[in-house]
Amino acid sequence: MTQGWSTIESDPAVFTSLARDFGIRGTQVEEIVTMEDAEFSNLAPIYGLIFLFKWTQDMASTHRASSTCVQNHNLYFAKQVIHNACGTQALLNIMMNAEGINLGKELTEFKTFTADFPPDLKGEAMSNSEMMRSCHNSFARPEPFEMEEDKSRKDGDAYHFTAYMPIGGKLWELDGLQEGPILLGDCTDTSQWWKQVRPILQDRIEKYSSNEIRFNLLAVCANKKDMYMQELCKLQTDSQLISAALLSHGEEVEDMMEDVDTEGYDSKEAPVDVTDKSVEQLKSMLNRFKYRASELRQLLDMEDEKFQRYARENARRRHNFIPFIMNLLQGLAEKQKLGPLIESAERKAEARKAAAKSSSKS
Repeated sequence: MTQGWSTIESDPAVFTSLARDFGIRGTQVEEIVTMEDAEFSNLAPIYGLIFLFKWTQDMASTHRASSTCVQNHNLYFAKQVIHNACGTQALLNIMMNAEGINLGKELTEFKTFTADFPPDLKGEAMSNSEMMRSCHNSFARPEPFEMEEDKSRKDGDAYHFTAYMPIGGKLWELDGLQEGPILLGDCTDTSQWWKQVRPILQDRIEKYSSNEIRFNLLAVCANKKDMYMQELCKLQTDSQLISAALLSHGEEVEDMMEDVDTEGYDSKEAPVDVTDKSVEQLKSMLNRFKYRASELRQLLDMEDEKFQRYARENARRRHNFIPFIMNLLQGLAEKQKLGPLIESAERKAEARKAAAKSSSKS
């Protein structure tokens, strides 16, 4: 029996690492918390947004009735055909359509092979990909018991991922539960396209009761370390040009830029123009570059710390602590220490409840 797809967390560490495991380079995933302009701008360029929300039959029917699915052969869209794969498919639907992303060898070949497939067959191909399923399931939470799914149960909460992104001057919703991509309208400003998505998301959230707060928004954006390193590379090159110009004026130049290894990075921007610049202007430019370089080094340190934290978090997610816990409980039970510990915990819990009740009355 083929292993199915497990539920994974809606977490930037998970989705960033998942993309890397697929072979995708030059991207990362960040969580959007406030939906303020500055938060989106700080993450630019943003390739797509992944929205997690509570799925209900009524909401799905209403959304389906108000949506218009269209055929667009220049757009890659995979329909979801199996459970628990919606997050990964939302991520892949964005990656397959984003410009300037390095998909890696396997995904590039997969995209080429399935390009002319209809949406349902694209989804089937994804669900049957051993590489994709293995990468996805590596983030599954270990369960102490295998239980048969009760399909008759209707009171459990279900959550769904859907994606939003601009493609070809249009704004699209890529919902794997739909028959095709949903055209939301023209994309008037591709640099700030998220401004058109924000009211759509807010409207969807407002349709839920005030007690429902379980929403999550992730941004698929360019890799920040790569961007900072490219900018630092340009600053170093420009500083060398300015230093050479100052030397030509007979000025002594101190080593104002701390050397950072930028091998493998190259700025695509034109070098700074030092023509007809005075000594004062050149020194002012060099000081500005030095200050910006210091900022970039701090940002790079923050990115390194963040990815180290991601690695620790994902290592904990992937490690199965259940055998250790079961052996610990078994050992405590054999030494007749488990019962007293349970009784002690129950007494402490009752004491906390009593203290909380007393505090509320006063």
